[in-house]
Amino acid sequence: ADHMQAWFEAGAADGFWISPDINKDGIDAFVDEVVPILQERGLFHQDYEGRTLRENIGAPDQYGVDPRVSTGGKGAIEK
Repeated sequence: ADHMQAWFEAGAADGFWISPDINKDGIDAFVDEVVPILQERGLFHQDYEGRTLRENIGAPDQYGVDPRVSTGGKGAIEK
């Protein structure tokens, strides 16, 4: 966790890939031991705020909002 934090804070990494098919024996230890440390330090999420993956990663809607769907907000299309 210390090395990951140092690399992240130095701008050397903006994320990490943990591959269970390469490190089969260590993935459980990583999840059980390293992730909680990163969460305590505010470097790894504890809960998701959005309802979809797209919302959670901040990706724009691929096709835009369907005009047939009312958002109930300003400019909503009446049916």
